[in-house]
Amino acid sequence: MQSTPVTTLEAATLLGVDRSSITRHVQSGRLTPLMKLTGRTGAYLFDRAEIEALAAPEADA
Repeated sequence: MQSTPVTTLEAATLLGVDRSSITRHVQSGRLTPLMKLTGRTGAYLFDRAEIEALAAPEADA
């Protein structure tokens, strides 16, 4: 079963960071979006399971 995609804002909320941090993580290769929506400012969509996996170790700290 594939997990539900999440937006940049939802990913930022789950990770406890600012939206711009998510964009920087994509640019640096730390995060890989499932897709980027069309248009000049198209939103990234991320795999919820990947975001939750990244958030889990931070939540344990």
